[in-house]
Amino acid sequence: MNQPLSEEQIAQQYPDIYSSLIPLLRNNANSKLETFLYQSSVNTAIPDTKVNAHCYFLQLSGNQMPRVRDFARYLGTRVTDFAIPRSEVKRAFNKALIDGSTAPIDELNAKARSLFATAPTSGEGGELLLSLLAEYYLGLPQLFTKMIFKTNGNVHVHGSDGVHIGVNPTNNNLTLFWGESKLHSDPAKAAKECFESLAPFLLDTGGSSASQNRDLQLMRDGIDLDDLNLENALKKYLDPSDAYFNKLEYRGLCLISFDSDHYPTGPNSKELEQLAKEIIAQFKLRLDHIQKRVKEEKIHTFHIEVFCLPFPSVSAFRDAFRLELGL
Repeated sequence: MNQPLSEEQIAQQYPDIYSSLIPLLRNNANSKLETFLYQSSVNTAIPDTKVNAHCYFLQLSGNQMPRVRDFARYLGTRVTDFAIPRSEVKRAFNKALIDGSTAPIDELNAKARSLFATAPTSGEGGELLLSLLAEYYLGLPQLFTKMIFKTNGNVHVHGSDGVHIGVNPTNNNLTLFWGESKLHSDPAKAAKECFESLAPFLLDTGGSSASQNRDLQLMRDGIDLDDLNLENALKKYLDPSDAYFNKLEYRGLCLISFDSDHYPTGPNSKELEQLAKEIIAQFKLRLDHIQKRVKEEKIHTFHIEVFCLPFPSVSAFRDAFRLELGL
């Protein structure tokens, strides 16, 4: 068994943390997310802020119907990656190879599904979706899953909706992205609730009562990247008592999903190109509201990545996802 490195050895082995984060990405080109999501607009800078906005919408089937249920099924295949620590996944794979049976993997999948709340209004499908978007489109690996700390599947995890990491290329600081996901029929309410929830994680300036304090503690205690030395390197950035904490930048990662009546309601009634034009027009209308909300929350000076993803019905998406989880 490999011995953990000393702090000096860690610093020498990980001069460029970013190169060590790339292998953590699990949603690469083979994930085929574009099969289900159409890219409408990316990297749209919102004036007088540091917000980059991205818009995607559901692909249409060959008969021009939105693929809500197929997308929900796809998300259902990703719950284990999202909810289960990496070392536990590796142990299950190794045991499956030794036993010549998929039973350990099936058991892990069942465990992951059991961690999701059964409430019809649960937003955990949005949390999973945000994590996929961050990894696939932004190259930001998930640092930590809090789902595994649940003692009751019907209770939502407190704190942020997700934690992803990257590196600031201008100064090599580690960037910690606090995630917030809101699914609401009304886009204005979704945006309002999203930025209200995100603001404390960006603005609180430390101390025992800070919004980030509990999450940082959980990360230090429970980070699991299946790489002890990388974990120890990152823990230095997550410890407010360590000088490396001064090289940690907080950023925001948001998913705003809402109802859109632009999707076709019957087969062969609207082409993808027409839907794309209507969705991008709707997205442009949302940009001023996003700008207004981040300014009102006083988080416009923080780097924030915002995904806008309209559904024909947020409620129908929730139901379809719950069905795929066997709920």
